[in-house]
Amino acid sequence: MRGVSGKKWYLLYKEKQPSQELINKYGKLLAQLLVNRGFDKDAEIILDPKLSYIPTYRELVGLEEALERIVEAVKKKKRIIIYGDYDVDGITGTSILYKTLKKIGAKVYPILPNRQTGYGLNVQLMKIFENYGDFLITVDNGTSAVKEIDNSKLDTVVIDHHNVPKEIPKKAVLVNPKIGSSVESLKSLSSSALAFYLACALIREFNLEEDPRTYLDLVALGLLADYMPLNVVNRIFAVKGLNLLEHIAKGNIKKAGVKALLDIASLKGKITSKDVYFSIAPRLNSAGRISKADLALKLLLEEDENKAKRLADRLNELNKRRQMLTRLTYAEARRKAESQKDKNFIVVWDENWHPGILGIVAGRLAGELGKPVAVFAKGNKKATGSIRSVEDIEIYSKISLLSGMFIKWGGHDKAMGLTLPSTRLEEFREKVNLLFEETQRLEISIPVDMELEPSEINEEVLTQISRLEPFGEGNPYPVFLTTVRECRINSQGIVVINGVELTCWDNELVKHIEVGKRILYSIEGNSLVLEDVEYGIS
Repeated sequence: MRGVSGKKWYLLYKEKQPSQELINKYGKLLAQLLVNRGFDKDAEIILDPKLSYIPTYRELVGLEEALERIVEAVKKKKRIIIYGDYDVDGITGTSILYKTLKKIGAKVYPILPNRQTGYGLNVQLMKIFENYGDFLITVDNGTSAVKEIDNSKLDTVVIDHHNVPKEIPKKAVLVNPKIGSSVESLKSLSSSALAFYLACALIREFNLEEDPRTYLDLVALGLLADYMPLNVVNRIFAVKGLNLLEHIAKGNIKKAGVKALLDIASLKGKITSKDVYFSIAPRLNSAGRISKADLALKLLLEEDENKAKRLADRLNELNKRRQMLTRLTYAEARRKAESQKDKNFIVVWDENWHPGILGIVAGRLAGELGKPVAVFAKGNKKATGSIRSVEDIEIYSKISLLSGMFIKWGGHDKAMGLTLPSTRLEEFREKVNLLFEETQRLEISIPVDMELEPSEINEEVLTQISRLEPFGEGNPYPVFLTTVRECRINSQGIVVINGVELTCWDNELVKHIEVGKRILYSIEGNSLVLEDVEYGIS
């Protein structure tokens, strides 16, 4: 079965059947949603997440050694530099560790890169750090910085979750859950969550009168913005963090910087994962994308309400500019990609593209084209790029085979960043297509949870569905199927199907709605949204 969108409908409810025990306990709707997402075995933890369920920091390889090194550095009054990243995960992780170390009384200085200096460490930066610091903690980077760390005099702790290359720094203590972790769910932690674990250990070590749970809002922002899989552990962090954000939004908990951010995004009550994806994260990311990421860090650390408001206003203006740049760059990149439709891996570049929005453009193109996409900003000597892939196509292991071409690189299975000489862009496009020549264009599908009449959506159903929040990677928003018995177009963007109003963002879909056809719809808040219409006649 296929829709007008061109996407195949994957009927989960035909493939997966909940047990009678699960149905008796949670009802048919929730039982089906649980089994569709593979949550049936952990249903109680999924639906009633508690911090007591998460593994302790002792389960993280390297963390206790990192703790010892940092404690020694604090006690010896060493100047500690925290070097983060310019995205939300790096900013929130840096914020958590800076706040904790500051309360301990450490001499600590947070530093974030910008798009011009590039991601991660470099030799020049390390020389500067050696002049001004005695101890280095990296957050959301460092795993692949071999020569930078091993040739440095600085004692270094790496807090990172990026994929692990063949060679890693020998002189650093690495806290990366992808190295040696025996607990599978920990391998998908964000850097903000790793920073939280380290903060908990430091608070305990120094007997601070500090509740580390006050950092959970930052943990949730980092892991949701980085699209970490919402497995049991990440889900617990996300649920608790979103609850904290809700209390901050309502003014129940005082956090001036975060409150100003929520206010500028017009978030006053319940905070969902969608609010993070589309309202909060883009604003925080905008600083690192087209300006300096330390603006976002200052906002998260700010305790004065008036100063926080001014910082939030500046972020909002940057985000508007980022949106404009993204629209223009996407249109140009889409035109360039058209000439490569027969390729298995799309590689486009331009001298005038801003490096800060390449990841957004690459992600959007990959989703539309169903194949990996690399988008580069080409300079006179170097080209900086972002690569995004799609479900079921892992890119890290194959692209790492070309690492000899790269000046700098790193990333995850589906998202990477790299810098290479501008003169080698054509060579990169040719070689990466040879590597992926056996990878066919992915047939994009829409997972369909079950058949459900729109008229059956009531407060009880909405409450049941909300128990699965937050939605995201590994826990997609529910999609339902129904057959059209009657329909009419109420106004532009609103259609009435079987007596119920649905919002439609794609006017092309409306043209194909007919009695007897099946449609897909999702739920956004209390609204129903048309997702697709059956193609042809069933």
